[in-house]
Amino acid sequence: MIEAGAQRLRSIIGIMVGYVAACLAAGATQVLFVVEPGGMLATREAAAAAALLIAMSATQAGTFALPFAIIAIGITEGFGLRGWLTYVAAGMAIAVCGYWTVLAGDVGPTFRNDVALRAFAVSGAVAGLVYWLVAGRRAARRTG
Repeated sequence: MIEAGAQRLRSIIGIMVGYVAACLAAGATQVLFVVEPGGMLATREAAAAAALLIAMSATQAGTFALPFAIIAIGITEGFGLRGWLTYVAAGMAIAVCGYWTVLAGDVGPTFRNDVALRAFAVSGAVAGLVYWLVAGRRAARRTG
């Protein structure tokens, strides 16, 4: 009984760590679409500014994605799905929903471009892959 509780706790902690890592990866990917990678590390101040942008982007992504991620994680954990493609597809689907949400609130043509859609889709794919690397590939082993 105690072992089962400890196993569940480890599983929940692994899921939370995976989610945070995925959000940070999504934030970093979004920032890389806007800031030149070489310039991010040119000076200490540039690195600090890039880190702040990544943290802010990760927070925004994590806040939006949480309800959708809970559903996706519940399905993958419940069915013990461990394939990387499942997590990449889920991440992309969540990110594209985020893009559509931004478009719905956009009153002008400023955000309607292919680069923004690609940035969202790629950041979702990266987030899904990072989540799979940290927590998703052990989904089937944690169930039961």
